[in-house]
Amino acid sequence: MKFTFPTTLLFFFFFISLVNAQDADQLSSYTIPQNLLENANAVIRQNDVTIIIDDYDKVEIVTDRIVTVLNKKGLSDQKAGESYNDDTEIKKIEATVYDASGEKIERFKSKEFKDVSAVSNGTLYSDSRVMYLDYTPRSYPFTVHFTSTVVYKSTAFLPSWVPLEYFYASTQSSRFMVENNSDVEVKFKESHLGDYSIQKNGPLNYTASNIPAIVPQAYSPDFSTYGPIVKIALKEFSMKGVAGKNNNWKDFGKWMNDALLSDVGALPQEVIEEINSLTKDATTQREKAMIVYHFMQERSRYISVQVGIGGWKPIDAEKVHNLAYGDCKGLSNYTKALLNEVGIESHHAIIYGDRNIRSVDKDFSSTQGNHMILYVPKLDEEEDIWLECTSKTNPFGYIAGWTDDRDALVVNEEGGRILHTTVYETEDNLQQSTAQIELYKEGSATASIEMKTSGYQYSFRESLDKQSEKDLKKMYTYFWSHLNAVNIAETEIVNDKERIEVREKVNLSVEKYGSKTGDLLLIQPVFFNRNSTEPARYRDRYNDFEIDRGYVDIDDYEITLDTGLKVDALPETVKMDNKFGVYELSVTEAVDNRLMVRRYLKINKGYFNKEDYNLYRGFRAEIIKADNSKAVLKII
Repeated sequence: MKFTFPTTLLFFFFFISLVNAQDADQLSSYTIPQNLLENANAVIRQNDVTIIIDDYDKVEIVTDRIVTVLNKKGLSDQKAGESYNDDTEIKKIEATVYDASGEKIERFKSKEFKDVSAVSNGTLYSDSRVMYLDYTPRSYPFTVHFTSTVVYKSTAFLPSWVPLEYFYASTQSSRFMVENNSDVEVKFKESHLGDYSIQKNGPLNYTASNIPAIVPQAYSPDFSTYGPIVKIALKEFSMKGVAGKNNNWKDFGKWMNDALLSDVGALPQEVIEEINSLTKDATTQREKAMIVYHFMQERSRYISVQVGIGGWKPIDAEKVHNLAYGDCKGLSNYTKALLNEVGIESHHAIIYGDRNIRSVDKDFSSTQGNHMILYVPKLDEEEDIWLECTSKTNPFGYIAGWTDDRDALVVNEEGGRILHTTVYETEDNLQQSTAQIELYKEGSATASIEMKTSGYQYSFRESLDKQSEKDLKKMYTYFWSHLNAVNIAETEIVNDKERIEVREKVNLSVEKYGSKTGDLLLIQPVFFNRNSTEPARYRDRYNDFEIDRGYVDIDDYEITLDTGLKVDALPETVKMDNKFGVYELSVTEAVDNRLMVRRYLKINKGYFNKEDYNLYRGFRAEIIKADNSKAVLKII
């Protein structure tokens, strides 16, 4: 068929109007499917990322991103910005903001973006900067269309594709494509894609669509263990002009050692002499290492420093010594240099530092981790030691709560290898309490309690010896708020860093421990350590659940009754034993008008199916019930 000019023109205008209508659909908040609004603070309408690899030292990333922000909590999901340094060229960056109906409010060109130093709290200096959209909305919802083109000469850090970006953000469309115009091989790893609406269009070409927002659920594993992700890396790369190879962790670690770590260990002669003098009388390698660690803690402090090769190269040990500060890399390297001078082997370890347990991916070598610690192998041919060098207070070798029980990349002259950090076993994470309680017939009581805490639980108590008496009394009053009208009389705290144990002694009085009913006095024998909060209830538990650290609580109370009281009824003995743990409670009558209370709680570390979550909730609910059980005393 032959089109006449008017017909062709009409077809052209129809095509343009169709494209504009499609654009309007992406920009109007009213066209968002209902299922993508549920639990969402923001909706990723479109996130197209193309990575163009021109050479081992030149990568271009093109981003076309549209985000509808539904409320204030969704502002951080805009991600309308780019970080850069002197190895980065931002060729294009712009944004347009639209109102709820998709009408344009304002357009921002590159010169209108905020351009600031990427210095966070605790960072002394950094050579990184950020250009970002600084827009204050007049109302919600609104939509941001952000585009950028950035060229990187440092190619060790290639972004992963994460189509479900995090909690409370749904994804309407996300595309990811890698164009390799070079001879450099690209390695990649796909994880958890099959659980979501994701299509693979070809090699390193993916599309995700209509992924609803998810909400965090208690006891969920780390997001990285179930969120969809595609990781990519070059087998040959450049970082700040330094070429590297990345076929495996051994290669990558070898590059790190040679390029980043081999030339930063020199120390001034005076500190070499000082540390040798301090350790000359030590009789074991462990004793020497402890002296070195405490020396570092006493004279250094933590400050973040993000300069050098991608922020990964430590400051020279000599400079850290002279300045008396450093970041995790600098302080770990300084400690390594000191240990080396007294004949103790140690190695840099790259790790994820987080309360949640997150491991370096042992199956995919790349730039991972956010922290550095020190690995000291087989001191005195015994256990391995891991040292957290940013803490001024940690006991020697103690890493619980931040870097424990996870895979780390350990680097030496031969290359890199993945090792697992210290695991604090359930039985070692112990809090043991003994108490003597005097109960009077009007319902008041006085008590003295001693507690010993160790293992992972030590991390919750280790700072108590730094608290004032006033703050301690306030803390204990809150801690035992289930006791009516409690008055803390005396406290004593001992932080034993050799044993890695906190010992507490507290004397107190309670005005209304028991409640009177006629000639009866009702009391709760579990005086101190009561569970009161059961895990959250979910109508739809979508995730398996994990107890990432087990623990044991043992409580022994001796309650001496007033001569005007006698036992009328005691709680039944409780014993529960299942895959989640063990709970035992016994309240028995002893000679001299005393009650003996024994409480034992063990919570097991473990990974459990989501179907078991309600069983675990039931177990914790039964513990709460037993902890609040009552004894009945007769007033005579």
